[in-house]
Amino acid sequence: MIPQPYGGKLVIRLATEKESKRLAEATDIPVLDTPLDQVYDAHKIAIGAYSPLEGFMGQEDYLSVIHRNRLSNDLPWTMPILLLPTLKGDMVVNASDEVAIPDLSGKPFALLKVEEVYRVNKSEFAQSVYGTVDNAHPNVADLVLMGDTAIGGRITAFRELELPAKSYELTPSQTREHFQKMGWKSVAAYQARNPPHLAHEYIQRVTLERDDVDALFIQPIVGKLKKGDYRTDVIMRAYSEFVTNYYPSGRVLLGSFSISMRYAGPKAVLFYAIVRRNYGCSHYIVGRDQAGVGSYYDPYAGHRIFDQYDVGVVPLRYHETFYCKKCATMVSEKTCPHSKEYRMSTSQTMIRQLIREGKELPREILRPEVAEILRSGQVINE
Repeated sequence: MIPQPYGGKLVIRLATEKESKRLAEATDIPVLDTPLDQVYDAHKIAIGAYSPLEGFMGQEDYLSVIHRNRLSNDLPWTMPILLLPTLKGDMVVNASDEVAIPDLSGKPFALLKVEEVYRVNKSEFAQSVYGTVDNAHPNVADLVLMGDTAIGGRITAFRELELPAKSYELTPSQTREHFQKMGWKSVAAYQARNPPHLAHEYIQRVTLERDDVDALFIQPIVGKLKKGDYRTDVIMRAYSEFVTNYYPSGRVLLGSFSISMRYAGPKAVLFYAIVRRNYGCSHYIVGRDQAGVGSYYDPYAGHRIFDQYDVGVVPLRYHETFYCKKCATMVSEKTCPHSKEYRMSTSQTMIRQLIREGKELPREILRPEVAEILRSGQVINE
């Protein structure tokens, strides 16, 4: 059966039509200088993707998460969801105030009723969540630029947020309705942040072969880009062509997920699984080094964290897959006996370098429709 939302119900924080009109016309509510990461988080809270959260975390939940990997109500939760704005000039925020969170153009889109204002030790945050205080880690570098004061409280979104891949973006209510309409009782979530290659396809097809999985929900993260990332439209066009041409229409749903990527290894993996449960997924695919960056994390720590914390999602654990020239297909160490000299890299770094140099993209690891999109012009965020 499709699992209940995390914590028992979808917590949706969207204003009524009457309330939206009032808030949209209000001119006396101060607007916070909010980091893009947290603008996306506010949207995800509002649509229920971060259930059971009703807003940005207060100090009790924050400290419980970084020290125990649990919310204060004891539900497993591994990523702090904090609002750390930059308070400019003489701006002061106090408990019981009302403040606005802006959209990407600076116009208010959500109201936050302040319940708590507290200081955050960002070194402790970074060490606990990302396992390092090294500024070379992209999330640590972002954290350094944020404010030191967290503002906790419930939010209410009163306008739509313009999203990077709006035509693909789905709410948890919409995916759950779709799953029910299709008769899917068990859905495996597949997270991506790059266009698909055949190693991704191998894992997805193996998942679709399982008797306990009715369908696959592919949901690439397409929020804030960093230098060297594929552009959002490229990722979604590539996946759309791939899904349309190579999967049965009644077994796969494609949607985007507009948040900033958390590179926190196993802690991020568990967080992403919790979120996909809110979207209605019963299973979650975990590959090698998911949510990893550099060499900060054990590549298979994301497999093991599900043995420590039960979040009501079945982890589908997969080892590294690769193209073997001798097998002439995608394989893993479990299915291929040949030495590493026969392996062809599926590294996105390698693929991006070939794109920059205008060289041929290997058909052994890319579907022709995807390769054509990747050759089509400006596909990388430089």
